Amino acid sequence: MAAVLVVLALLVAGCAEAKRDTAARGTTPSGAPPPRIPSAPDLPGFAADVGFASDGSGFALLGSCGRSVCRHHVAVLDKGAGAWRLGRSPVPDTTDGSGVTAGLIVLGPGRALITDGKWPPPERTWFTDNGGRSWRQGSTGPSGSTPVVPEGGALVEDCVRVDQERNGCARSRLLAALPDTGEFRVLATPPPLEGEVRPAGETADKVLFAAGRAPDSGRPALAVSEDRGRSWRISRPKGLERHGWSLQVTGTGKVLYAVQRGQLPDEDDVKNGLLTLHRSTDGGHTWERVWKHRKGVEPRSTLGTPVAAADGSLTVHGEAGAWRSTDGGRSFRPASDARGPAGSVTLTPLGHLWGSSFNSWSWRISADGVHWRPFELGDGT
Repeated sequence: MAAVLVVLALLVAGCAEAKRDTAARGTTPSGAPPPRIPSAPDLPGFAADVGFASDGSGFALLGSCGRSVCRHHVAVLDKGAGAWRLGRSPVPDTTDGSGVTAGLIVLGPGRALITDGKWPPPERTWFTDNGGRSWRQGSTGPSGSTPVVPEGGALVEDCVRVDQERNGCARSRLLAALPDTGEFRVLATPPPLEGEVRPAGETADKVLFAAGRAPDSGRPALAVSEDRGRSWRISRPKGLERHGWSLQVTGTGKVLYAVQRGQLPDEDDVKNGLLTLHRSTDGGHTWERVWKHRKGVEPRSTLGTPVAAADGSLTVHGEAGAWRSTDGGRSFRPASDARGPAGSVTLTPLGHLWGSSFNSWSWRISADGVHWRPFELGDGT
C-alpha cells in the first residue's frame, strides 16, 4: 500500500490591534457559515488531492493501491449537486512502486488540470473543461508568453535545471496555467528573483506572491504583484534565515503573514521546521518578525499552506499538534489536547480546506477559518 501524505498547514492570521486590523482583514466575516460539501464514503480509494471552485463545485483525485499497482480515480462535485460523481480519470495506473504522485489544480467551475508528478521534469498534463467527462492531454512545457495571470488561472513552478543530486531543483521560473485551456505560458514580466523561484501565495484580494532569492544579495526574498503578474516589486522581510527552504504568504486585506520553513538547528526530529514568522500590516511593503525558532518551543513545525482567519487568531498545524496565537503570532498555546501530526489546511476559492494526517477520508471546510463542517471522501482502500 502506497501512502500519500498531504503536506499542508494551517495559519490563522492574528492581530494585536483589533480595531485597525479588523477593518483591514478582508470581506469574509467571522461567523460565516461553512460551505456544505456532501460526503462520499463509497468513492474508491483514498483522496490524494481535493480542490474547489468559488461556486461550490470541486474535484477530488483518488488512488486505490494494491500490492504493486495504484489506480487513479477522479470524483467531481457539480455546482449545487447533492452528491459526488465519478468522472473519467486520464492518469495511467502506476506499477513502479511510486504510488500516487499526480497533482490536481482546479482552474474554475468544471475546469481542472492534472499533472502526473514525474521527476525529473517534464511531466505530463491533462485538462478538462466539462467536469471530468473528458480530458485532453496538455503540454509538458510552456508555449508562448502571457502578460498576466488570468482570473481563475494559477501560478506554477517550472524547474529548468535540477540540482546535482537530481533530487531537487537548482533553478526554476514561474508559469501561468490558463483557465480556458490548461496550457502553460511564461510570464512576460517575471518576478525579479533568482534561483528556485516558487509561487508563494495569493491573497483574497488577488495579490500574487513569489519566493526566491534577491539578485543583489542572494538572500531569501519575496516578489509581490498587485496587477496579476504585469509588474512585480521585491519585498524583503527582515530577519529571514539564510538557510531557509521556502517562504509562503497568507492573509486578507492589509494583514499578511510570511512563513519561512527550513531545517531547525539541533532538532533533527522535525521534518517541516518553522524557522521564522513575519507580519505585515501594509500589504507586504514592510514586515515585522514576530516569531523565531527557539529550541524545544512549539510550534516547531508547520504543515502546509498558511491560512488567515476572520477572528484574528493564528493557528499553526504542525507535527506535534495545533498551536493558537491571539497576539499576532508572537506567542502560542495548544489549540487542542491532541498531540502528533495535526492535519493540514490549504486555501481554496471556496474556503479553508483541512485534511487529516491519519485518515485519508476525513476532511473539513470553513469559510472564515473559525467554524468548520466535516465531510468524508473515499473508502480508504
